[in-house]
Amino acid sequence: MLAKNKFVVLSGLILLYHEVLVFLSVPYRCSWPTTTCPDAFRAAVVGDPQLTDRSSYWFAPSGMMLWLIEQLSDVFMKKSFRQVLAMRPHAVLFVGDLMDGTVRLTDEEYEQELARFRHVFSMPPHVQRLFVAGNHDVGIRSPALCPVCRRRFEKHFAMRKYAKEMSDLMVVGMDSIQVFHNTSIQGFPSAPCQRKLLLSHVPLWRESDSPCGATRGSARGIDYGQGFNYENMLPRSVTENLLRDVAPDLILSGDDHDHCKHVHLYPSAEGHKEATEITVGTFSWLQGNPRPSVVLLSISTCLLRKQKSHCLRRLSNATATHVDEARQGEVSKEAWFDYRVCPLPRQLGAVFFYLSWLASSLLVSFAFHLLCLESQSFDISQESLRDLVVVD
Repeated sequence: MLAKNKFVVLSGLILLYHEVLVFLSVPYRCSWPTTTCPDAFRAAVVGDPQLTDRSSYWFAPSGMMLWLIEQLSDVFMKKSFRQVLAMRPHAVLFVGDLMDGTVRLTDEEYEQELARFRHVFSMPPHVQRLFVAGNHDVGIRSPALCPVCRRRFEKHFAMRKYAKEMSDLMVVGMDSIQVFHNTSIQGFPSAPCQRKLLLSHVPLWRESDSPCGATRGSARGIDYGQGFNYENMLPRSVTENLLRDVAPDLILSGDDHDHCKHVHLYPSAEGHKEATEITVGTFSWLQGNPRPSVVLLSISTCLLRKQKSHCLRRLSNATATHVDEARQGEVSKEAWFDYRVCPLPRQLGAVFFYLSWLASSLLVSFAFHLLCLESQSFDISQESLRDLVVVD
C-alpha cells in the first residue's frame, strides 16, 4: 500500500511539473528585447497554430481519437498563450494558417472551429490583433482554392490587404495567397517617412537553402517547393513587385513552421533598401516541429518618432531636385526594433516521458507481482515441508 501511495504521489508531481510548472516558467525564461525607448511597443507574433480537425490525421477522422488529439492541441496552445498574455503584449500578430482543414469544412463545422480558435486565443479587448490568411485558411490553387473560405476569413479576421498604423509604424497586411494569382500589388498609401511592417504568410523568395540563422531548428534553410495546397516561397517576380510596391523595412512571415531570418536587398525610390524578414515557427506542437515557439517583437517608438520627424524636416527643406537625396538620408542606422524567439514547452518530449513512465511503471508492477507470487509459492512449499516433518 505504501509503494502504491508513493507511485501516486510521484506521478502527480510529474504531471504538476510538465503540465503546470513548465508553462508558468515561460515568462521567466523569455523576456522582451530591450530597446532605446522605455516605452517600447511589444508585439507577440504567432505562426501556424493550425487547430487540428477531422482532416488533420488519416487515423483520426472522428470519434474518441479525434477528440483526444483536439484536446491535446487546444490545451497546450491555450496554456502557452495564457503565458504569452502574462508578458503583457500590446498586440498579437497572427501570420496565417489559423486552422488546419478549413478548405474541407462546411459552414457549420467552420463555426465550431471558429469558436475553438476564439477559446484558445481569447485575449482582453485592449490587446490589438492583426491577421493574414494562410494556405490552410483559404486554399492556394485549384482544387484546394476556396472562395467560400476566403469570404469566411474576411468576415471574421481580415481583408485581403490592409494598411493600419500601429505605434508610429505602418503595418501592411498582405494576403500572400492572393498574389500568387495577381502579381500587381497596388493601392497602399504612400508613407515615405514612415517605417513599414509587412505581414505575409508565405515567405518571400530567396535562393534555396539560404542561411536562416542560429535559432533555426533544421540544419537546412527554406527550399523552394510546392504541392497540393502549398507553396513554400512566393515566386521571384511576385517578391520583386511586392518589395517595390510596399517598400517594407521589416517582414513577418510563417508557413515554414521553423524560424528563419533573411535580409532582402531591393531597389526603391529612396535608393537600395534592406528589409529584414523573420519567418516565425509554429505555435503548435502537432505541426511537425517538436520545438514550438512565439516571437517577441519590441518596437522602439521614440526612435520611430525621431526618425520620422527628422525625415519630414529634410523633405520639407529639400528642393524638388533633391528630394531623392533627402529620402536617402532619412534611413537611420539605429535599430528601431529587436526580437527574440521564445521557446514554448516541448510537449512532444513530455508525451514520450509519460509513455516511458507508464511502460516502466507497468513493468515494475508486473515484476513486483511475480516476486510476490514466487514468495507466496515459496512460503507454501515451506509450510508443506514442515507439515510432512510433523507427520513423520
